[in-house]
Amino acid sequence: MIWTAFSRRQNRVVAYHIGDKGVTSAMTIYRLVKQAVGTIEAIYTDANSSYHLAFERMGIGEPHTQTKAQTHLIEASNSSIRDNLARFNRRSKRFSKTHQMLDITLALFFNRHLITSPM
Repeated sequence: MIWTAFSRRQNRVVAYHIGDKGVTSAMTIYRLVKQAVGTIEAIYTDANSSYHLAFERMGIGEPHTQTKAQTHLIEASNSSIRDNLARFNRRSKRFSKTHQMLDITLALFFNRHLITSPM
Protein backbone atom coordinates (compact mmCIF):
# COMPACT_ATOMS: atom_id res chain seq x y z
CA MET A 1 0.00 0.00 0.00
CA ILE A 2 1.23 3.49 -0.86
CA TRP A 3 0.60 6.17 1.78
CA THR A 4 0.76 9.77 0.52
CA ALA A 5 0.35 13.05 2.39
CA PHE A 6 -0.86 16.22 0.69
CA SER A 7 -0.19 19.74 1.97
CA ARG A 8 -2.94 22.24 1.23
CA ARG A 9 -0.56 25.11 1.92
CA GLN A 10 2.06 23.86 -0.57
CA ASN A 11 -0.56 22.32 -2.89
CA ARG A 12 1.47 19.15 -3.41
CA VAL A 13 2.32 15.75 -2.02
CA VAL A 14 4.90 16.31 0.71
CA ALA A 15 5.62 12.73 1.76
CA TYR A 16 4.98 9.13 0.83
CA HIS A 17 5.52 5.75 2.44
CA ILE A 18 5.24 2.19 1.16
CA GLY A 19 3.84 -0.10 3.82
CA ASP A 20 0.88 -2.07 5.10
CA LYS A 21 -2.44 -0.69 6.37
CA GLY A 22 -1.33 -0.79 9.98
CA VAL A 23 -0.52 1.59 12.79
CA THR A 24 3.23 1.49 12.10
CA SER A 25 2.71 2.88 8.59
CA ALA A 26 0.41 5.62 9.92
CA MET A 27 3.08 6.61 12.44
CA THR A 28 5.76 6.58 9.74
CA ILE A 29 3.83 8.83 7.35
CA TYR A 30 3.14 11.27 10.19
CA ARG A 31 6.85 11.46 11.01
CA LEU A 32 7.73 12.00 7.33
CA VAL A 33 5.18 14.79 7.02
CA LYS A 34 6.38 16.44 10.22
CA GLN A 35 9.95 16.28 8.89
CA ALA A 36 8.91 17.73 5.51
CA VAL A 37 6.67 20.60 6.62
CA GLY A 38 7.41 21.20 10.28
CA THR A 39 4.20 22.61 11.72
CA ILE A 40 0.99 20.75 10.99
CA GLU A 41 -2.18 22.77 11.54
CA ALA A 42 -4.79 20.06 10.92
CA ILE A 43 -4.91 16.46 9.79
CA TYR A 44 -7.67 15.10 7.55
CA THR A 45 -7.83 11.37 6.89
CA ASP A 46 -10.23 8.75 5.66
CA ALA A 47 -11.87 6.38 8.13
CA ASN A 48 -8.89 4.00 8.39
CA SER A 49 -8.78 3.21 12.11
CA SER A 50 -4.98 2.95 12.12
CA TYR A 51 -4.69 6.76 11.99
CA HIS A 52 -6.64 7.20 15.20
CA LEU A 53 -4.68 4.44 16.96
CA ALA A 54 -1.30 5.75 15.76
CA PHE A 55 -2.02 9.36 16.70
CA GLU A 56 -3.31 8.26 20.10
CA ARG A 57 -0.14 6.21 20.76
CA MET A 58 2.11 9.07 19.63
CA GLY A 59 0.22 11.72 21.61
CA ILE A 60 -0.41 13.85 18.54
CA GLY A 61 -1.77 17.28 19.45
CA GLU A 62 -2.90 18.47 16.02
CA PRO A 63 -6.64 18.35 15.32
CA HIS A 64 -7.47 15.11 13.48
CA THR A 65 -10.68 14.79 11.47
CA GLN A 66 -11.72 11.54 9.80
CA THR A 67 -13.87 12.44 6.80
CA LYS A 68 -14.03 11.71 3.08
CA ALA A 69 -15.16 15.30 2.44
CA GLN A 70 -11.65 16.71 3.01
CA THR A 71 -9.60 14.03 1.23
CA HIS A 72 -10.44 15.00 -2.36
CA LEU A 73 -7.01 16.56 -3.01
CA ILE A 74 -5.10 13.42 -2.08
CA GLU A 75 -7.56 11.29 -4.06
CA ALA A 76 -6.87 13.49 -7.11
CA SER A 77 -3.15 13.00 -6.54
CA ASN A 78 -3.63 9.23 -6.29
CA SER A 79 -5.57 9.29 -9.55
CA SER A 80 -2.74 11.20 -11.21
CA ILE A 81 -0.25 8.58 -10.07
CA ARG A 82 -2.41 5.79 -11.49
CA ASP A 83 -2.87 7.68 -14.78
CA ASN A 84 0.83 8.38 -15.27
CA LEU A 85 2.42 5.18 -14.01
CA ALA A 86 1.32 1.94 -15.66
CA ARG A 87 2.47 -0.17 -12.72
CA PHE A 88 -0.19 1.49 -10.52
CA ASN A 89 -3.12 1.04 -12.90
CA ARG A 90 -6.03 -0.82 -11.42
CA ARG A 91 -6.93 -4.28 -12.73
CA SER A 92 -3.62 -4.60 -14.44
CA LYS A 93 -0.83 -7.13 -14.58
CA ARG A 94 1.73 -4.33 -14.69
CA PHE A 95 3.02 -4.03 -11.18
CA SER A 96 6.26 -3.88 -9.27
CA LYS A 97 7.12 -7.07 -7.50
CA THR A 98 9.62 -5.56 -5.10
CA HIS A 99 9.37 -2.82 -2.51
CA GLN A 100 12.58 -1.30 -3.92
CA MET A 101 11.12 -0.92 -7.43
CA LEU A 102 7.97 0.73 -6.04
CA ASP A 103 10.12 3.18 -4.10
CA ILE A 104 12.32 3.96 -7.11
CA THR A 105 9.29 4.48 -9.35
CA LEU A 106 7.61 6.84 -6.89
CA ALA A 107 10.84 8.76 -6.27
CA LEU A 108 11.28 9.30 -10.02
CA PHE A 109 7.64 10.31 -10.46
CA PHE A 110 7.64 12.77 -7.58
CA ASN A 111 11.01 14.21 -8.62
CA ARG A 112 9.75 14.72 -12.16
CA HIS A 113 6.66 16.48 -10.88
CA LEU A 114 8.65 18.61 -8.42
CA ILE A 115 7.17 16.76 -5.48
CA THR A 116 9.64 15.77 -2.82
CA SER A 117 9.58 13.39 0.07
CA PRO A 118 12.18 12.75 2.76
CA MET A 119 13.29 9.15 2.50
